[in-house]
Amino acid sequence: MCEGTGSNVFYFVNGHLVTPSLATGCLAGVTRELVMELVDVMVADAPVGLLGGADEAFITSSTRDVLPVSHLDGHPLPSCPGPRTTAAMEALAGLQATTLDP
Repeated sequence: MCEGTGSNVFYFVNGHLVTPSLATGCLAGVTRELVMELVDVMVADAPVGLLGGADEAFITSSTRDVLPVSHLDGHPLPSCPGPRTTAAMEALAGLQATTLDP
């Protein structure tokens, strides 16, 4: 899994916040890039099965900002929004509050 329709995916697994690389063909999203500048993110390509072990996940987009993911394949995630998702949401909101055109 590398993206949604018009959105990018981030997930927290094995102690790391991860987003797929652009080599997967995913969008080079503006909000994705901002979040990557604001919080510690690892860029790595992984099989979709790895998402099943995620502690939390979120998507980013220009229209949704940072949006927590509550379920993957019908299974609830342990924490929604979790601390890493909350940190990303707060960091982006802080940037937007101080910068007209981040």
